[in-house]
Amino acid sequence: MKTAIRFIAVMILPAILFSCREAYTPPQITANSNYLVVEGLINTGTDSTIFKLSRTVRLYAKTTTQPETHAIVTVESDANTSYPLKEITPGTYASAALGLSKTAKYRLRIIANTNTHTTYLSDFTAAKDSPPIDSLGYTIQPNGLQVYVNAHDATNNTRYYRWDYVETWEFHPMYSSGLIAIGTQIVTRTPAQDIWTCWATAASTDIVLASTAKLTQDVMYQGIITTVPAVSEKVSIGYSILVKQYALTQDAFNFWQNIKKNTEQLGSIFDAQPSQIQGNIHNITDSTEPVFGYVSAGAVQQRRTTVFYTSWPQGWGQDKSAYNNCAADTLLTPADFERLYGPAPNLIPLYPNPVGAGLIASSRYCADCTVRGTNKKPSFWPL
Repeated sequence: MKTAIRFIAVMILPAILFSCREAYTPPQITANSNYLVVEGLINTGTDSTIFKLSRTVRLYAKTTTQPETHAIVTVESDANTSYPLKEITPGTYASAALGLSKTAKYRLRIIANTNTHTTYLSDFTAAKDSPPIDSLGYTIQPNGLQVYVNAHDATNNTRYYRWDYVETWEFHPMYSSGLIAIGTQIVTRTPAQDIWTCWATAASTDIVLASTAKLTQDVMYQGIITTVPAVSEKVSIGYSILVKQYALTQDAFNFWQNIKKNTEQLGSIFDAQPSQIQGNIHNITDSTEPVFGYVSAGAVQQRRTTVFYTSWPQGWGQDKSAYNNCAADTLLTPADFERLYGPAPNLIPLYPNPVGAGLIASSRYCADCTVRGTNKKPSFWPL
């Protein structure tokens, strides 16, 4: 009897607790925020000037990005010259090298695509060119491949650095396909039809910063850019990284440092606490409207390094979690083969069944590397 009563109490108590609980949605989540986000650099070097404009979205929104399209975007100098940027993809505005003077100051003007044609303007900023990257190297650590950069400024004028990077790596899918369905025929796959070797590319999402302000000399020695985990697919065959280096003003450095603290270093009471992020872009008619971003000007330096599996310990790159649900099956019936020949085939033939009739096949995702990358070798990839 006591056991039955205890069981009833256990079942009823959660129901009471949950029935009395009311959902609480913080006002920050329900607020209809639609704030402008500005990402980019006024490039005073030989590269293009590119800016991405977007709007913030609610945490529970179905979309994660909302590009700001059809805006009017121009670079302006303190010498009363202006340079228009063209929208090349939704929310991305660019121009080829503008041939800007190193001695002028620059700002960005944005007339947003709204009913009111709201104008946003950044503060004038002096051009600050990055010094060259002396070298880009790596060390083998127990936990993975650690990529570092060496740089210096003999004039001691840089002091504040930021880097971003693009990674490219060679990979294979779970299964190798030696056959291909053409029409209703199964034939041997040619080298030109290879779907076994591909390359994937990903841009960095980390904010990588460093300062030499407290050092006597403006020398950056083995500044850590990223660490590729030893199990990662990125270090299964070959790995390449292109690093771009930016010189920042102290104000720009502080802005990026606050972004880093608010996005990467929160998690316990001992981590940096949230702080207000103040950029240098403003709504010229409403100074209270938040605008996210910091517009800098200067020339960028970049360098690439490529490394292959012979340079790291044997057994690295074993993570195949992307293919956890993959399986190879035997195809025997006409219905099976329809999935090879049909208008929307979703199977790839691998090889003849070694123990009987039919074929061994798998899904396109598991056998065709072009689902996740490209089988066109990058121009920078060694032969």
